[in-house]
Amino acid sequence: MQQSRFVFLSMPTKSNGQVDEGAEEVLWMLVSPNNRQLGRGEEGWRTYAECWAAVVRLRDEHRRADAVALTDEFTGQWAWRLDLDNETVAVSSRSYLRARECSYNLERFLAAVPTAEVVEGTRAVRRGRHPVRDHEPATERRRGGVPLRSGISPIRTRLSAGAADPAHLRDDETNTRL
Repeated sequence: MQQSRFVFLSMPTKSNGQVDEGAEEVLWMLVSPNNRQLGRGEEGWRTYAECWAAVVRLRDEHRRADAVALTDEFTGQWAWRLDLDNETVAVSSRSYLRARECSYNLERFLAAVPTAEVVEGTRAVRRGRHPVRDHEPATERRRGGVPLRSGISPIRTRLSAGAADPAHLRDDETNTRL
C-alpha cells in the first residue's frame, strides 16, 4: 500500500524576475498516495541537506504549529499556512473556493505529516510561467501562486496536540469551527 511522502524538487532560482539556470534551490512538497499535492514548503533552500532538515523539523514539531487560514478579498479564495515559532514552515499548494475545503485540506496535510515517507534524492524541474491577472501585480505574488497583498485577511487558528482533529481548528475571534 502506498503512503503519503515528502518529495524534494531541485529547480533554478529566480533573481530580479529572471531565471538563473546556474543557481538552484531545493523545495519540498508533501504528496498523497494518489500523487496529489497536500502542501509544500514556503520557500526553497540552498542545499538538499537544509531542505531535508526543514522536513524533519516539521515532522517532529508539527503538533505545536499554528495554522492560519487566508482569504483573498478580490477572489474570495482561501489558502492556509502553518507557522512554527513565528516562521512559516508550510503552505497550501493551491487555493480553495470555500473555507471548509481549505480546512479539510489542512487537516489532510496535518494527518499525513507524521507518517509520510521521506523520499531520498531530488527531482529536477524547470520553472514554469504563472499567469498573472490584471489586478494582481507579479511583484506581489508569493512563489507558487498564493498572492500577497493587503487584501488578504488572515484568520488565526490554534493547533494543539490533536492537530489533525477538526475540532481543534477554530477561529480565534468568534470561537467557531472553520
